[in-house]
Amino acid sequence: MTINIAENTLPLKLDLACGQTKKDGFIGVDRSSKTDINLDILKFPWPWADNSVDEIYCSHFIEHIPMEYVEHNGREKDLFEAFFDECFRVLKPEGTMSVIVPCARNNRAFQDPTHRRFIVAETFAYLNREWRESNKLEHCHGDCNFASNVVPTTYQEMTLLHPEAQARRFNESWNV
Repeated sequence: MTINIAENTLPLKLDLACGQTKKDGFIGVDRSSKTDINLDILKFPWPWADNSVDEIYCSHFIEHIPMEYVEHNGREKDLFEAFFDECFRVLKPEGTMSVIVPCARNNRAFQDPTHRRFIVAETFAYLNREWRESNKLEHCHGDCNFASNVVPTTYQEMTLLHPEAQARRFNESWNV
């Protein structure tokens, strides 16, 4: 099934894995019947056409993606990579995606026993084609081509530090 929204002039904004807390202005997508669209987002392809979604929001989900390989677009891929490839497929060329995760350098990443992956800022580099090619990884790690801008959420007192001091603390300390 493909959802064709060509005649709809409103932006299509999806909140993937929204649970019961859908972001305002977004269509909630989850495998719960209490959301707008009941869909297992780890099963591909999704019902949206290529280049049809304006914005994707995904909060506290990707750290739960199981570590397994799946068939996606004729290739076997890590489920994490297949998920982002599918996001890239449905997003319009100028579309945006916001992802919120607990940083692997924080106890919050480990406190939930259902977390299967530990994400650091550098993880998102693997979602960029040019970075994969320059690091000789084009044979793996998916097909998507996201540009990333990682913005850490921190305690107020961290914002008072010089950017170099902030960066050093993010890379060398836990729970900042």
